[in-house]
Amino acid sequence: MVSINRLKIRHLHTLVAVAEQGTLMRAAEVLSVTQPAVSKTLADLEQIVGQRLFERTPKGLKLTSAGRVLLRYAGSGLRAIREGLDSISDERTVDAPALLIGALPNVAATILPPALLRFAADLPHARVTVRTGSNAQLIAALHQGALDLVIGRLAEPSAMQALTFEHLYTEPLVLAVRPAHALARRRRITADTLSRYRLVLPDAGTQIREAADRFFLASGMGLAKETIETIDVSFGRSYVLQSDAVWCVPLGVVEDDLSEGALVRLALDTRMTEGPVGLTQRVDRSPSEAMSRLVQEIRQRALERLNAPPLT
Repeated sequence: MVSINRLKIRHLHTLVAVAEQGTLMRAAEVLSVTQPAVSKTLADLEQIVGQRLFERTPKGLKLTSAGRVLLRYAGSGLRAIREGLDSISDERTVDAPALLIGALPNVAATILPPALLRFAADLPHARVTVRTGSNAQLIAALHQGALDLVIGRLAEPSAMQALTFEHLYTEPLVLAVRPAHALARRRRITADTLSRYRLVLPDAGTQIREAADRFFLASGMGLAKETIETIDVSFGRSYVLQSDAVWCVPLGVVEDDLSEGALVRLALDTRMTEGPVGLTQRVDRSPSEAMSRLVQEIRQRALERLNAPPLT
């Protein structure tokens, strides 16, 4: 029998931090404590529950089956406490629905803003928090109960346990450059020509980076050597506008820039990089009325996007 009286909030914070960061050192940095303190708190928690919560792997710490179960409840519990504290700090927000949405940068730049505008017109007092990050980071936060919904790419099968995915549309990666770039007006670009320029790529290990690498390998260019890795949209745009670098990025991120002429899409067929974008939710949590209304707005905006004429 687990002695819940011994369980402290710091135990839950440590569990979540180690699960997110994958190592004791990075978890300590996030929690602003020492690594021995994290190790001791984690050992205390495992003693309290009577089971191992993590196992060591060459890539870091990995949750055990018991750890995955406890993490779902720990994340939800910490979030409930935060929402409670937020509510009593402002009496006007006590009855306002609170939604936490995770979105990839390409979604955050396209279908989510108009969906939230329509949603806010119906529920002006709703509190919506939008967090961006890599697909893996967002899916992990959804598992932990730190998010209600993720709008992004379909995760790997191993990460979809207790989750559902609803397909909305398919989106490719594109190669974009500044208008004055030497490649901007070329109708035919070879792998050899492209290899002369530095590439701005998604972070290594992400699904979109793997799609990009497959594209470059298939084109005969091989894996890029001179690269800048980032999923930060502001940095990527600024860097490309100030250099001759080529930005490999989801279409949604640069859609407005392309239509306004701030960036130019290179004449390369990138259809092989297309990936499904959709809604991922937890199967053990019924959506609230507010969440159901927001999901409906997101679906409608995605449908409008599908019916819109393609960008050239």
